[in-house]
Amino acid sequence: MATLQVAWLYNIRGSDVSYSPVVHAFAIVTLNSAFLYVDKRKVSSKVSSSLQANGIEVREYGAVSSDAAMLASNQLDQATGVNSGQNGVYQNDTCDNDLIWVDPASCCYALFSKLDANKVLLQQSPLALAKALKNPVELDGLKNAHIRDGAAVVQYLVWLDKQMQEIYGASGYFLEGEVTSKKILNAPCRETMKLTEVSVSDKLEGFRASKEHFRGLSFPTISSVGPNAAIIHYSPQAKTCAELDPNSIYLFDSGAQYLDGTTDITRTVHFGKPSAHEKACYTSVLKGHIALGNARFPNGTNGYSLDILARIPLWRYGLDYRHGTGHGIGSYLNVHEGPHQISFRPQARNVPLQVSMTVTDGFLGPSFAEPGYYEDGNFGIRLENVLVIKEADTEFNFGDKGYLSFEHITWAPYQIKLIDLSILTPEEIQWLNRYHSKCREILAPYLDKNEMEWLKKATEPVSA
Repeated sequence: MATLQVAWLYNIRGSDVSYSPVVHAFAIVTLNSAFLYVDKRKVSSKVSSSLQANGIEVREYGAVSSDAAMLASNQLDQATGVNSGQNGVYQNDTCDNDLIWVDPASCCYALFSKLDANKVLLQQSPLALAKALKNPVELDGLKNAHIRDGAAVVQYLVWLDKQMQEIYGASGYFLEGEVTSKKILNAPCRETMKLTEVSVSDKLEGFRASKEHFRGLSFPTISSVGPNAAIIHYSPQAKTCAELDPNSIYLFDSGAQYLDGTTDITRTVHFGKPSAHEKACYTSVLKGHIALGNARFPNGTNGYSLDILARIPLWRYGLDYRHGTGHGIGSYLNVHEGPHQISFRPQARNVPLQVSMTVTDGFLGPSFAEPGYYEDGNFGIRLENVLVIKEADTEFNFGDKGYLSFEHITWAPYQIKLIDLSILTPEEIQWLNRYHSKCREILAPYLDKNEMEWLKKATEPVSA
């Protein structure tokens, strides 16, 4: 096993990979022994002692190659002084030989080639599901991390709202109106005053960095304005990125690594006057976001079955998005975590959703993106929260299956100005008001007076 699985199995973290707190390492586990292969210079004496006390032998990173060969010949335990038992972690009852369990998604060919292919079980690691099922400590940490992260996002929106009004004459987060002035266009210090996709994302990182247990971003921030927001995997660069435009939609998809959890959130805002079409699209995305988050479903349901819930409001208008909908999230680990997912793709059928799993009400990864709508050359909309799967309190229990539901742990407002309230049902409006009420209650201890006043205004109850 390699990197991510090693980090979770041995409960170690590192800084070898950008945005993911892992260390370059391998592990071999037999019935009688456990090995960690890592550059020993990276392992403190305290960590080394803890590993050894738990029966884990720390070996040099390069030793994994020769040890894999010894594992293949059933000599690894003998060479390390273990005299009883047999190598391997999977026993095939129909064969006299032991099999070596190898995850094809994480084992490199250099190590695989050391093994006898006839004695290898190629199958997803048993750690994948175990890692996805969060324990109570991990869940508490994730919830706390998302509260602090939500406060950072609100602080960012307060700051950005003020800057857009002062620099560009925008009507701001709350009011709908055309730009009243173009101060920056004639300002002698225009280059230092202007806001770009990169400069504002750096400011967002600064707000996060001020929070307890912050260790870095969980992925490169997608900070995108206007047509760039329609590019799903947009990556702004300092020399080529766009300047913010008060007359265009602004989308930011971002997250952080904290010692107690990993975060991922997307919000879409407008600081000028959104068009009726932009509002309709935003509201449709929000309706799908709400529908998925409010779902109740029987045990054994997979993410393939739920994916449609986020799409139906868009389908009503002949709209859609070309990617999956939800992914798991790590506990101070990778921001994208399997083996479960919510998607229309066949692999989403492989693993049922289970209690204590995390899942985003939205997915942006190598092949997927959260519920949204993208109009090439014009704008893009996405909304994303992190959810925890829990047991549902249903009136009945048909088939004695037990039913599940979601709990939101992300806290940041949805922009009311972008919502066409006439499209929302009374139940959706009730959900929105309830969610915003919780935002005020949960984030209040982390905001100053000015920030709290802004949040109160952003989360005022609405009606059709």
